[in-house]
Amino acid sequence: MKHVSLLLLLLSASAAVSAQTPIERVKLTDNDLSCQQVYGEITQMDAVIGRANQPVAAAPVADPSAGQGAAVAGAVAGAVAQQAMVNAAARSGFGFGGFGSGAGAIGGLFGGLAQQAVAQQAAGQQAAAAAGAQLAAQQAQQAQGRKDHLTGLFLSKGCKMSDIQKQG
Repeated sequence: MKHVSLLLLLLSASAAVSAQTPIERVKLTDNDLSCQQVYGEITQMDAVIGRANQPVAAAPVADPSAGQGAAVAGAVAGAVAQQAMVNAAARSGFGFGGFGSGAGAIGGLFGGLAQQAVAQQAAGQQAAAAAGAQLAAQQAQQAQGRKDHLTGLFLSKGCKMSDIQKQG
């Protein structure tokens, strides 16, 4: 189950990166914008850049004790299996001591698989965080290009901040 959720997490992160709508540097309708509208778009680009430059929350690191808990659960499962085999052997009259070691191995296997799943989940979270950071960096770069174009347009139209502030 954890493998499936890990796969879905990675697929959604890659889909988000590939489905990102690029921010166009220049639009054919830019010359139709009023000074107020140009300034409004510059403000939007500042917001995109600001969000992208915020520190990305690090992916939660898998708690090593979670793996230990899984190992303990596996050992408990092995002990239960061992006891069940001993009880079954006692009832049937067989006295094989090998059943106990086999059950202990099964418990160790369960614990090892659980620890591996925890490690894979942590790796998936780190990969998703890296994909998110890459997406944010791309958006910031595109937004900066659009902002530069809009700033040039603002100035070439003769727009003044004092006029914008009076309207706002």
